[in-house]
Amino acid sequence: MSPRQKNKLNDIARQMMSGVVQILVEGYIEEDIQSVLNPSVKIPGIWSGSGFFVKYKDLEGYIVTNGHVVRNAVKIEISSMLTSEERFEAEIVGLVKQLEPDVALIRLMDKELQRFKKLAIQPIDYLELREGANPSRGELIKAIGYPLGMVEPNITGGEITNFISGSEFTSERFVTNAAINPGNSGGPSITEDGKVIGLNTAMIVDAQNIGFITPASFIKIIIDNLILLNEPHFAGIGGKLQKNAENFNPLLKQDHAKGVIVSKVQTNGFLEAANIKARDVILSINRAEFDRHGIVIGKEGLYRHKNIFDVMKLVPIGEEVEIRYLRDGKVHQSKAKAMPNPEKGIISSPILNERKYLEVFGMVIQPLSFEIIQAIQEVDPYAQIEMLKILDQEKPMLVVTHIHQGTQADQMEWPLGELIIKINGKEVHTLEEIQKVLEKQKGEPVLLECQSGMIGYFQTEKEPSLGN
Repeated sequence: MSPRQKNKLNDIARQMMSGVVQILVEGYIEEDIQSVLNPSVKIPGIWSGSGFFVKYKDLEGYIVTNGHVVRNAVKIEISSMLTSEERFEAEIVGLVKQLEPDVALIRLMDKELQRFKKLAIQPIDYLELREGANPSRGELIKAIGYPLGMVEPNITGGEITNFISGSEFTSERFVTNAAINPGNSGGPSITEDGKVIGLNTAMIVDAQNIGFITPASFIKIIIDNLILLNEPHFAGIGGKLQKNAENFNPLLKQDHAKGVIVSKVQTNGFLEAANIKARDVILSINRAEFDRHGIVIGKEGLYRHKNIFDVMKLVPIGEEVEIRYLRDGKVHQSKAKAMPNPEKGIISSPILNERKYLEVFGMVIQPLSFEIIQAIQEVDPYAQIEMLKILDQEKPMLVVTHIHQGTQADQMEWPLGELIIKINGKEVHTLEEIQKVLEKQKGEPVLLECQSGMIGYFQTEKEPSLGN
C-alpha cells in the first residue's frame, strides 16, 4: 500500500471517529454461577464498551454495539468526543441475546438526543454500513473504539487476514490482526471507502493479533429485525444436514457427490415449507451452488469457505427462497419463504431479569436452559451429561437448580440438576403448570417425579412464589 493510500485511510478514520461513542454500563455480572442457579441472587457490576451512530433510513440517535456490552444492563450511558465528558442516557432497542452474532441496537432517548445535539461541537456523524461486496484477504482496515475504559477514542490498524464460516448455531466472522481489546469491542472497523465493514466483536485470549469482526451484512439484517419485529432472527434451514460422499451415489441415484444431504426435516421449518424430504440433496439456494461439504462453489468459494448456513442467514425473513434439490436422481426446484428455525424446548436464557423461577419446598425450579447446563458442569458433570441427552426435546423441561438448607427438599436430600417430569401423576413442562396444581392442593401433599426415577413427597404450606 502506498503512503498516499495509507494516509487516506488514516484521514477517513479520523473523520469517522466522531461517530464512535463510549458506552458505560451498570448491570449484573451474568457469568456468576450463583445467579444462573439461583436467579434471586444478582451480582452488580460496572463495565464499558464502544458503539457507533449508525446510518439507517431517517432514524436519529441509534447506536450499534455488541450484545455482550449491554446484556443484563440496568443503566446505560454514552459519551462522545463531540460533547466533552457529558454523559447521555440510552435505552436498549433490542439485542441478540445468544450473541450469535454479538450485536445490539441502543438509542438515545428523545430528550437526551436533543441535549446531545445542543452540546455537540458539530452534527452527529452517522456511519454507513458496507453491504454486498465482501472484503478480501489483505484489505486494510481501521478499528475504532475505547479500549480499556480510555476516555478518548483509539484507532488501531490492520487487515483482514481470514474468514470463519458460520454453522447452524454460529454466524460468519472476519478475522483481523487489528488490535481489538476489552472496551473497543462494539466499535466499527472501517475501510478506505469510508464505510463500516463490520463490528469489532472479540479477541482470542492468549493469541497474538487475532480479532474478530461481525460482517456489516449481518448487522443490517439484525437492525431490520429489531426495528420491524423487535426480535432478531436469522433465516434457518429448518432441519439437519450431512456431507455427501461418492459412496452414496447408488443410494441417492446421483452421478457424483455434489450438494448436501438432508438427514432430518424439522416440523414447521423452512425445508418442510419447501416440500423437501429426508435424503433429498440440496444443490443450490438462490443460485448459490454447494459442493459435497456444503461450501459455495465458484470464485467466492475459491477464496472463502462460505457455506450453506451463511447463505441462508443473509436472506431476509419473509423473502422467497429458490432451492434446487436432487430426489431419486432427478433435479427439482421449489420455493418457500425464509423463516427462523422453530424454537426447541431447551433454549438459551442469558438475560437475568427475564429468567423465571419457582421457589417451593426449599428449592429453586427453572426452565432448563443452555446456561444452566453449563453452570451445572461446575457442580456435577454427571448431571450435565444427563441434561445434554435431551437437547432436542420439543417441549420445555424443568430443572432443580438450588436447594435451601433445612428445608423439605434438603431433608429428602434432593440433588441439584433433577429434571421434574410429573406432579401428582400429571406431566408438566412449565412453571405455570406446577403452580396451578399447587394452588389447588391447599395444604395437601404433593408428589413430584423426576426423569431419573427419583420422587419427592412434599407438604404444601403456602402458595408458591413465582419470580423473574
